[in-house]
Amino acid sequence: MVTWQSTSENTVALRGELSQRSVETLLPVAPRLRVYDSELNIELSQLAKVDSAGLAFLIELQEYATQHDIALTFSGLTPALEKLVSLYNAQDLLIN
Repeated sequence: MVTWQSTSENTVALRGELSQRSVETLLPVAPRLRVYDSELNIELSQLAKVDSAGLAFLIELQEYATQHDIALTFSGLTPALEKLVSLYNAQDLLIN
């Protein structure tokens, strides 16, 4: 299970496991990002697990944000997530 929780006006924390099973609860991405006018930070340090579906979800968030002029940043990448990002060569997309 994963939760999407606003912690401040422009920050959201993801908690739990961002996996193939849980990503479905966060889709579609548009309603989640429409409420942010120009910037959003997503805090990832409380994620216990991220698999390739979870990484694909984060990339989809980034793509949507780019298309809608939302400055999206990710913070708190865990070592395991950094390794997954590196494995998929997605550093340019997620590491700010």
